[in-house]
Amino acid sequence: MEKSLARRQLTVKNNQSASWFVAIKHMLRKYNLQEAIWYMDNPVKKSLWTSNIKRTVHNYWSKSIVQLLPLYKGLDHLTTGNLDKGKIHPLFRINCHSAIDTARLPVKLKLLTGSYILQSKRIKMYKDETDPKCLLCSKDDETVTHFILHCIQLRNIRNKILLETVDVLNSLGIQFNELLDSEKLQIILDITPVATSRKLSPASVAKVERLTRRLIYQLHIARYKIVCG
Repeated sequence: MEKSLARRQLTVKNNQSASWFVAIKHMLRKYNLQEAIWYMDNPVKKSLWTSNIKRTVHNYWSKSIVQLLPLYKGLDHLTTGNLDKGKIHPLFRINCHSAIDTARLPVKLKLLTGSYILQSKRIKMYKDETDPKCLLCSKDDETVTHFILHCIQLRNIRNKILLETVDVLNSLGIQFNELLDSEKLQIILDITPVATSRKLSPASVAKVERLTRRLIYQLHIARYKIVCG
């Protein structure tokens, strides 16, 4: 009876239907799997089905992320080269799991994925209604680079934490002050590719990551207080 019901739903319902069976049909097509009817006529063992689904879904999203990355400028510093299928991003595997470190992570992730709303991003949404200039210093467009590295209104907070960060990086053979802005942002937002190329120890990576999370979070709080205060 259940098989007859499923076959009827798949045959009768159109693609716009809210039917669960139609949703499954769309999902199978999205991942380039066989049609639902085919699986009804050719049952697959649970173990084989599970492994096939995992492999297909992981391959689909790994390929999609790599292909879409160049199209989104806000994802410039998101590392995909050392992604492992079915595992979390290497940034989350850094041993920074205290309550404070965890609370500071969402701000970094928003900047890393281009979803943190700065004026340069806001103008793309509201166009003529928004000035891209930094709301804090009014000197340059408020980009991620300006916010993290250059805004003079955030200089005191930035310099205090960066001084400690630079000392740690120098001890690791990385001359932070001699790097390009894009290289500095890579270390601040996602140090994992640098850690891999430089073969940094997990303890060293964790130390830098704690400092950069603190830096970004303190800059965020300071900006919020000035803009909304």
